Amino acid sequence: MKKIVFLLAVVLNAAFANSQEKTQAIYGKAITMGDMPVRGLSVSSKALGSKTKTDTTGCFTLVCAEKDVIIFEGELFRTVKKKVKPNTADSVIAEMSFPMSEANIDVAIGYGYITEKDRIAAVSRLPKGKDYCRYTNMLDLLSENFTSLSVNGSCVTIRGNETFNGPQCALLIVDGQEVSSLDFVTPCDVKDISVIKDGSSAIYGSRGGNGVVIITLKKAGD
Repeated sequence: MKKIVFLLAVVLNAAFANSQEKTQAIYGKAITMGDMPVRGLSVSSKALGSKTKTDTTGCFTLVCAEKDVIIFEGELFRTVKKKVKPNTADSVIAEMSFPMSEANIDVAIGYGYITEKDRIAAVSRLPKGKDYCRYTNMLDLLSENFTSLSVNGSCVTIRGNETFNGPQCALLIVDGQEVSSLDFVTPCDVKDISVIKDGSSAIYGSRGGNGVVIITLKKAGD
């Protein structure tokens, strides 16, 4: 009788063990604006419910199921979900994006997701409140104030993006909208300008692969 009970216990334990979800340790990194690390981002497993946060270098370690979905979440950032399979290599990279504006970058810095040092390395900007009325057009304004820019007609090129096939034009954003030219913008109406020098695909996809010029215009009362 005791032998039967013992064998039954072994069978039940084996069945219980087999019913448990197999797990694995996932390593990776959360970045934005190409290669800027995102700190303090929430990383969680959909299957197991385990959670962690990215460290100061944007890296994380998470225990998840062999087949799982890793969820990356943070204020301002769009939620990113990554599927993982058994024996996933330690190269899960989450490219985080958020509505691009100087205000939102400042908020991201305030939350501690990115650092001012990293922002300065990735983004050049003109001082807010500066009077640009002495310029006759936007192309003159850009050429004089950003040494990294080359201007050819309506094409603004960030140096280093030229190829044998010709200039690779940067994406132009005015008040959050993509535009094909800056001809309609009057320098006197400009509030501030930022230039993302590289790594912009994390925000604008392939459209921003050659860099992004972001212009904010003055509003009534500015």
